[in-house]
Amino acid sequence: MNESDVDGRKLSATFERALDGVGADLGPLVAGAAERGRSIRRRRRTTAAGAAAVAAVLVVGGALTLRPGGGNAAVTVQAPTASASASPMPSRAFPQLLQKSDTGPERLDPGTGAQQGSVALTGHAAVLTLARALPPGGHTSGFSGYSGVVGWTEAPTRNVAARATLLYDDGTGPVEVGVEVDGGIGALYRPGSYPPGPGQDPYVIGYDDEYDCTKTVAPNIRSCSATVLPDGGHLKLTESVLDRVTTRTVNLLRPDNTRVIVTATNSVPVADSRKPQPLREGLPLSLDQLQTAAMAAGFHEWITPEEAERAEEAVRPFHDDTPGKNMPSGTGTGANAGAATAGPTPGGKG
Repeated sequence: MNESDVDGRKLSATFERALDGVGADLGPLVAGAAERGRSIRRRRRTTAAGAAAVAAVLVVGGALTLRPGGGNAAVTVQAPTASASASPMPSRAFPQLLQKSDTGPERLDPGTGAQQGSVALTGHAAVLTLARALPPGGHTSGFSGYSGVVGWTEAPTRNVAARATLLYDDGTGPVEVGVEVDGGIGALYRPGSYPPGPGQDPYVIGYDDEYDCTKTVAPNIRSCSATVLPDGGHLKLTESVLDRVTTRTVNLLRPDNTRVIVTATNSVPVADSRKPQPLREGLPLSLDQLQTAAMAAGFHEWITPEEAERAEEAVRPFHDDTPGKNMPSGTGTGANAGAATAGPTPGGKG
């Protein structure tokens, strides 16, 4: 006797006792119902197993491969895994983030002389290098930036200044990460090159002092460390806290006179607000992780047109943040808005 017959007889006997023997023989009907119930349970188990198999195919070894905007520039990030030390998801809803429009192709500045055949590092290329240099496991979005050719010294020079920002979210809330790349600016880092004058902001430091923590006097600086690297470069790491806003900055001056500054802050642009807002406590990115990003190999003054094209294909949507373009005058979109100028500027706060 099979399982369905046994179950059917038990149910039939129960019904017959309840009906006191009145009515038709319920055995075949109840047995069929029992068999259909078991069939449904088997299908559910099969469906659950199939879903698990599909998930295993989609997440192989915890890695997800993203190919934003098509092209050959795939960005692979590590899928977050649950652990006892993982940060809990916030209980409150975030305000809506500021949505920047996609402003289309970025202008290319062709190189001349020794840079003939190259183009200036673009905002697309800078933000792509930054995104790839950040720790895996986070989601990146909100790409923006710009670049231009500038002259830092009195003698005619053609150096590249590039700016780029993105949002990085480790699953507990977004932070803004920005990069500034200033080619050739190291020529200004010499004693007395830009001493603060009377009436200047007392927290602005001269270029000759920028990599000296004893002269980093901003009151919101929580920590500062400065190092001369084995290759002769200079590195300064700072963390500042003001109210609920935490900012970490890595300032690298390379031997080729290129300065790369990577900054992360938990204050991000939100809709319906003139100022960025802190959406989470603290930062998911350490100074060591930001230092790794600042030392990424892709922050060159000049790149090939093919590199510029691949970056533009990979980074979409992208907003051109060139000062005075695509935004109202006097407004900013983040920690680095308006930072690039066509001339020397004193060192920043910290």
